[in-house]
Amino acid sequence: MVGSKAAGSGNADLEAELVAHFRSPEPEMDAADMVTTIRHCLAAAAHDLGARPAAAATITTAAARWAREGVSLESVLTTCHDCARSGFEFLAARMAEATAGGQPMADAARLLVRVVEVVTTAAATAYLDEHRIVAREHQTSAQTMVAALLAGHGVSALARRSGFRVASAYQVVALAIPPNAEERAGGPGAVSAARRKLRRVQAALGAPLGSRSLPLLHADGGTVLIPLEAAHDTGAGPVTAGVMSAEVLQLVAEAAEVAPTATVAVGATEQIPELAGRTHELLDRLCAGGRPPGLYRIAEGTAVEPDSVVDARRLRRLPRVASGASNRPGKPGAA
Repeated sequence: MVGSKAAGSGNADLEAELVAHFRSPEPEMDAADMVTTIRHCLAAAAHDLGARPAAAATITTAAARWAREGVSLESVLTTCHDCARSGFEFLAARMAEATAGGQPMADAARLLVRVVEVVTTAAATAYLDEHRIVAREHQTSAQTMVAALLAGHGVSALARRSGFRVASAYQVVALAIPPNAEERAGGPGAVSAARRKLRRVQAALGAPLGSRSLPLLHADGGTVLIPLEAAHDTGAGPVTAGVMSAEVLQLVAEAAEVAPTATVAVGATEQIPELAGRTHELLDRLCAGGRPPGLYRIAEGTAVEPDSVVDARRLRRLPRVASGASNRPGKPGAA
């Protein structure tokens, strides 16, 4: 029994029994599924904790594959901990048979903690590395596609190469994001503050607009092309879900910590260059004319009144509204 082994050989026996436990198949286990892979990785780590790179090689390869397949990191780590829990229960049962004191159980706990550390660290690192690679590849392809759509040529060939599916119609959004308080403070931190603001805005747009939206943004704003998959309204009325709306613009405002202005037009894909020109021209006029921030739609060549004015009361870390500007709910300040 494990507990009756001499101290010098006890840990080796624990490792051998833990390896055998993880390598033994469980009922209804698929040789290719995640549980089997992780159990084999735990066994490899327990077999030779001194050779961490070798022990982590299998889980590194598997985690990178799972990341590309869209398996969540939460699922990977949860499965790893479930497998480790079964290992702990196995060791606890073996320790219960031993006649020695608490030291064998402490040794078993330390062993299992080291094994889980090796596997989870390797899995998380590989997963995040692969996820960053995939994200960079997607971002590069998306920016190239935006450039092609805005230029109005080379779209079909690029779509075939990149795998992007081109919609028949798009919502074209021109976005202006003023500097926030951190940027206006100036100094060496202003550039970093602008980058942080841009990352927050991109993250805020991701969830409501989906992965097929095509943003081309910088800290001051930019262009977003949003595919329309269903019937849409080309006037001032509501359009399909998953497009730029008053609610989405409010998310942008909260992420940027400043009130943005967006001009929106809807049309067929071949109209994107013309619509982009019109939305940005209107955006420049609105900003130069002191119009309140909010969402403006283009209908029949003219801009209607904004669907909504960004609620400045919900923006965090914004400077206090200057005296003389209206702060009544839902009302813009003076133009």
